[in-house]
Amino acid sequence: MIAQRPAAAPSAHDLEAFLQRFFGQGNDAWPDMDPDPGKGGRARPFVDLLRSGSDLPIVLPRYQQAQDRYAIYVIARDEAHATLVGDIITAFAGATYLSGAGVHPCTLDPHDPVEAAVQEFAAMATTTFRLETHPNRRFRQRLTDVALLMQRTLAHRPPRLWRAVKPTGRLLAEFDAALAAGGQAASQAVLEQLAGQGGMTAANFAHLHIKRLSRLGLDRELLNYPNLGDVLRQDPPAPVKAAVLDAVFSCDVQEPLSRADLPAAQQALHDRGFLALAPFEDDVESYSADALIVLLLAAVTRGAPSSSQHILTTVERTASLDVVPTVLQEAASALLNQHSTPQTQSVQDGADTPADPPTPAPAPSAAQDTEPDTIEPAPASWTELVNAIAGGYTGLNAVLEQEAFTAWPSPAVDDRSIAALLENLHDEGQAKVWRCVGAFIESVGYDQPAPLSARALITCALAYDWLGPGDLLAVQALTEIVLRSSPSAGIYRQLLGELADTCERWVAPERAAIALDFADRLVMEASPDPGARESLALALLLPLSVHQGRLDPADIAMARRLSLELGIELEWSEQLDEDLAQDTNASLRKAAGRAVLLYSLDQRVLDRVSEALQQLAPGVKVTCAHDSVGSPSLRQKARQADVVVLATRCAKHAATGFITQHAKAAVIDYADGSGSASLMRAAVHGLLRKVHGD
Repeated sequence: MIAQRPAAAPSAHDLEAFLQRFFGQGNDAWPDMDPDPGKGGRARPFVDLLRSGSDLPIVLPRYQQAQDRYAIYVIARDEAHATLVGDIITAFAGATYLSGAGVHPCTLDPHDPVEAAVQEFAAMATTTFRLETHPNRRFRQRLTDVALLMQRTLAHRPPRLWRAVKPTGRLLAEFDAALAAGGQAASQAVLEQLAGQGGMTAANFAHLHIKRLSRLGLDRELLNYPNLGDVLRQDPPAPVKAAVLDAVFSCDVQEPLSRADLPAAQQALHDRGFLALAPFEDDVESYSADALIVLLLAAVTRGAPSSSQHILTTVERTASLDVVPTVLQEAASALLNQHSTPQTQSVQDGADTPADPPTPAPAPSAAQDTEPDTIEPAPASWTELVNAIAGGYTGLNAVLEQEAFTAWPSPAVDDRSIAALLENLHDEGQAKVWRCVGAFIESVGYDQPAPLSARALITCALAYDWLGPGDLLAVQALTEIVLRSSPSAGIYRQLLGELADTCERWVAPERAAIALDFADRLVMEASPDPGARESLALALLLPLSVHQGRLDPADIAMARRLSLELGIELEWSEQLDEDLAQDTNASLRKAAGRAVLLYSLDQRVLDRVSEALQQLAPGVKVTCAHDSVGSPSLRQKARQADVVVLATRCAKHAATGFITQHAKAAVIDYADGSGSASLMRAAVHGLLRKVHGD
């Protein structure tokens, strides 16, 4: 279904006022829009298209002569429009002409006169893209030409509306799938689409943001999330509470507690406004040790002995009291000793309870389902969940929001039964079960695979043509699960044949990293049918070879390597664009001596990328880590790194948050996937950012 764009076009007066500001102070591309025909030659075509009154994205160049800096600003008409505009920019410019990793809305500087004008004109914070290229005159001219070609092509497109609406449930499924499969950029793109499309409460949208920030280990960004206090007062799902507590531990209390400075830790918690955390104690069984330490610190600080005892008992049962800093243990023991008699304890708890805010009714679910009049039994395993879905289960959103599946046995335990149930689901059940694919990938992890269930889920995605970026990342992760189980030649041949049949519908330069991750997995796993492997490899690599002029340098390097390993005779030019090749190679030479930390739970991917990166950038010092939690060794690696690259598939905050906390001086980049190609691309981008930043 196609929906009409809601944003109103600016008036002619507002448009001219904006143009005067944009080409005023801080922009030498067309100073004050001088009417002299010899001035503003690069900017005039864009202004003419803008004045034509069409619904095109607004595209305008900026040149700062003093800094010799050139950029093109692309302003989408609204937030939903921005998602499509980002894809269009990638299709026209891609990695060939743009510097940086990926195409995303930028953060505008309100103190910059030009960006302040853009910010006021756009009115929305996530609709503007700032396109920059390599500091070379030829590249600037090419970027300008490509941007103008993009505008003229859009101007002559057949009349149609800008955005196709996906159901909210489909977008939530794609978000969870992307996040579980390590799709940092893909999950952000889905969030932007959800923001523009609507259909969710502000609280539920905040829950998704917090979940994503926690997975990436971006604790300070999480704690600075707008109106976080309001979100917490609405009794969010337990995983959201846990994410906030983990972030508070990392950012505020870990350091003072590590030096036994209890007053400083208490003051940090007070300054954060997180002393009244009693409502959080309802979910203690699902919290990490770090989160429980924060809760215990809050209980001790406000003098709540029953809460302190409850938390200490939980720590002892789920972990060990050894994880609690000695100074906090002593303070808790002193509090309990002071209130050791039942009467005194009752009085103390009664006096403290009113200070804690009341727990309001939970926010509605992400899909805003209505609760049934009768309570359905909650599933306690994957078999029970799929069975319930087949019977029309309506509590799926609650299961996923509360992450109840983390307490279930791995799907590998009942793989055959789950697969049989999946294969017999009706159409509505298939759509619902794909909503669970992210949870399934999380549950399987990198331990014992569940190949039959994974195979059934792949069939589901391909049958319904669910091939969005997040969906593809999930299919790639599911394919890894199947291939890791050493399938028979028949299963291997059938799976690879079905995947090859879909390639013409999605393989393109803008999805090169996903395609290369698929091909990389063919190299890493045993092949009982070389012919099937070759057919899929060709379907993945040939379209990229045809359009290799639009590929990222890191993607070309990986594609060349994969072609050799898979025996696919394709030509990969060393210098499709001599200027780009020289600029990239020169930058990578400057990276010699830099320390790069690669993080992934897949050790074989780490080994491959470490080798490939050192071949592409000789002299770079590469270290790898696959720890599931923080450790002294991981702390040292993070502190010594100039560039940190994280693959977050199935990763936990205990590792990603630990790394980002200690890598304060490093450039941090994220793979948009879980394979070697996506990690390699992120590593090269991180190195280039470090070199250009220095």
